[in-house]
Amino acid sequence: MSENKNDNNEQFSIYIKSITNQEIKVLLLKLKNEIKKPDVTWEEIKPVLIKINEKGPEVFNDVMPILLND
Repeated sequence: MSENKNDNNEQFSIYIKSITNQEIKVLLLKLKNEIKKPDVTWEEIKPVLIKINEKGPEVFNDVMPILLND
């Protein structure tokens, strides 16, 4: 289980590095930092996900499978 989480973390990091839109990249980094917290809540990540979807729906669709695989 932990190995899968590490693979997904690495995959997410690689994906973030590939993003050229700085505004979306900042949102993805914020999301990455939020989901690392042991006590993260839906209320904390929902607004970030909404912004990512608004700014780049294709990016949102790319990242959701990575996040949900965690």
